[in-house]
Amino acid sequence: MNSAKCRLVFIGAIMLQACSPNIEHRTKPPLILDTITVPAPIETQFRAFNGQVIAPELTPLSFRLEGEILDVLVQEGDEVKKDQVLAILDDSKRKETLNDAQAKLDLVERQLARGKELREREMLSSSELDELKANYKLALANAKLAEVQLGYTRIKAPVDGIISQVSKQDFERTAAGETVVSIYQSKDVYVEISVSDTVLTRLKPLLSVPNYRPVAHFNGYEGNYPLDYLEHTSELNPESQTYQFWLRMPQVTPKILPGTNVRVSVDMIKAQMSMLQGYALPVTALDAASERGQFKVWKIQDGAITAFPVEVSQVKSNGVIVTSGVREGDVIANSNLRKLRQGMTIPGAIK
Repeated sequence: MNSAKCRLVFIGAIMLQACSPNIEHRTKPPLILDTITVPAPIETQFRAFNGQVIAPELTPLSFRLEGEILDVLVQEGDEVKKDQVLAILDDSKRKETLNDAQAKLDLVERQLARGKELREREMLSSSELDELKANYKLALANAKLAEVQLGYTRIKAPVDGIISQVSKQDFERTAAGETVVSIYQSKDVYVEISVSDTVLTRLKPLLSVPNYRPVAHFNGYEGNYPLDYLEHTSELNPESQTYQFWLRMPQVTPKILPGTNVRVSVDMIKAQMSMLQGYALPVTALDAASERGQFKVWKIQDGAITAFPVEVSQVKSNGVIVTSGVREGDVIANSNLRKLRQGMTIPGAIK
């Protein structure tokens, strides 16, 4: 019996071994990177900044009453005139209230006129006439209030402008004071760029040069447009660690809408500013950062990969000019950038 059991176990072991797949574990090939060494800096005449068109004097509009929106009459990008109706709230109850108030006013008005006649005939006391007058004043106030509240069921444009945002749609409920649409005045185009403290210091001489204006190229629009300085912040943004710098220009046709990306170029010589030092790099060495319009490079230091943000001042036919984030002699990756991770080690993989 024991011999039979041993034979069965032996046969089962052989069958299991025959069914087991023969798995080969292949070693992952090393990551091979092309690298370049940052050359000596060069002087460049132009400095460029990425920015965005913002809405000037943006005004959110809302109903003063809560209720259901009957109709939103505009869409984002629509040009509107002052006092144009933009949205309507369900006004059925307000109309009934106004009709009742006007009917009450008509009644007490007739009672007051009749009371005055009776008073002249001394058929009505002065106190009774005073009560009729008080009733009339109250009814008049109620009618005016009902008329005003009916007007609150309409949102009208306070100025000539363009609709920036529509936050509510037909048949949605809205609370009193909740934004339904936003409007901005369209006579000017406002451009916002973010700059570091060192760049802001370099740009300040630009404010006092009377005969020079930087130029902007708007994404999706042909040509370049001169800009005038508007203002800049004096306090550092705690999140981005930058200062906001604003420029403006008259609106054009077709209109340039908020949210449009823009590239602002400054001629350092014409702006009476010192030449800017930068480093010439190939476009293939730049990797997109998480922030809009920002870039980074991957430096190789002691066999490890580290990401550094950089500022691109100029894009040329054969590459870019980087003004910060690298220095002469840095070794940076020039291939397989999407495969790189912060702190990754690549011993023996650099060629």
